[in-house]
Amino acid sequence: MTNQAGSPDPRAGILGRVTGVVYALVLVELGFLLAMAPGFAGLAFLERDLRNLPFFALCLVPVGPAFSAALYALHASRRADDMVVWPRFWRGWVRALRDVLPLWIPALLAGTVLAYNVLLGPTVGIESFLIIGSWIVLAALVLWTVNVLVIGSLFSFRLRDTARLALFYLAARPLVTLGSASLAVLAAGTAFLTAEWVLALAASLFAAAVLFTQRPLIADVSDRFVANPGASGEPPTAPAEGSADQ
Repeated sequence: MTNQAGSPDPRAGILGRVTGVVYALVLVELGFLLAMAPGFAGLAFLERDLRNLPFFALCLVPVGPAFSAALYALHASRRADDMVVWPRFWRGWVRALRDVLPLWIPALLAGTVLAYNVLLGPTVGIESFLIIGSWIVLAALVLWTVNVLVIGSLFSFRLRDTARLALFYLAARPLVTLGSASLAVLAAGTAFLTAEWVLALAASLFAAAVLFTQRPLIADVSDRFVANPGASGEPPTAPAEGSADQ
């Protein structure tokens, strides 16, 4: 969008900024729902039974790339001086197949095993300390996965570097970790008290909230591990040579 010389940019006002945010959230939400369509189709045929937990996990495989694309598109749209949201979402989705999905699937597998221990432990005679330990590991896994989604979506590191940085920032940025924990509890509570589709319809809002709480982590990764942070509106993706190994 271009303006005549001297004419004010309608996007510069409060109404323009609010409209731009709503526009981006709506398009990102539509993209998320479309990317999640295979998972929704599977969930529609599953009964809410613990025996179906592995199949639930299988249906959640598309969540990783879809949510990663939402993070990518919202972050890029906030930095850019345009409203090209839809192509950015799908560009982020393609990137996520390479940078996020290989870590998302193992996290889902581990989470499924831990969920079995937590939910079925009391009925099958698992020791209490093992159940408590499973709760702790499951919570840490969820928080680590949030960091993986953010770092993998906004930066192009090797998979092992993304995994290591995600683990490092759990302790290096405790307030960020606390914010992620709060959002995870809110998401779980929303799904438990209402329905999974309510959580899906709020995916773009949760993505925006994750980006807000993760701002210190994003800034630190960009400052310490990125050679030339982009100024064109796209997320920085060029890691400094050798810095991701520090």
